[in-house]
Amino acid sequence: MRRTVRMVAVLGLVVALAGCAEPGQLGDPVEKTPTDAPPVGDGSAPRLPQLLGSGLVEDPLEIRTPGPAVYSVRTASIPPGVSIGWHRHPGTETTIVTAGAVTLQAGDDCEPVTHDAGDALFVPDAVPHTLRNDGDVTAELVVAYLLAPGAPDQLSAPAACPAA
Repeated sequence: MRRTVRMVAVLGLVVALAGCAEPGQLGDPVEKTPTDAPPVGDGSAPRLPQLLGSGLVEDPLEIRTPGPAVYSVRTASIPPGVSIGWHRHPGTETTIVTAGAVTLQAGDDCEPVTHDAGDALFVPDAVPHTLRNDGDVTAELVVAYLLAPGAPDQLSAPAACPAA
């Protein structure tokens, strides 16, 4: 079953799903800390993580792993007119579209769904899928994987749906 997820801070997703947030906490604005804080230890100023996105998970979502898992976050660009071939991941994928738009077609539903900047998408473990950029600007993505240690990020898969 295809699950569509609205923007969630990639790193905050794990915390929110673990139930660590207090009721109402996710809707409160984040207090910003100045980056010109006084020097620490070695004389360098602390650097805060860059916020990549935030928002709401619309559907209930449960992620389980059979053992240890490696969580990795990457950025990707898909130029206009380009399609990433059919593939699958030996784990889950959560992707935030930060610019442009992509169309996801997944083998568990086959209905193409376009995700614009500010949207996020979730692909469950081992579901074959493809992404394409039908727009006229480069799509920029933040992609997070939760994979078994040593597993490849992705594996080729045969087309699971007719061409859209």
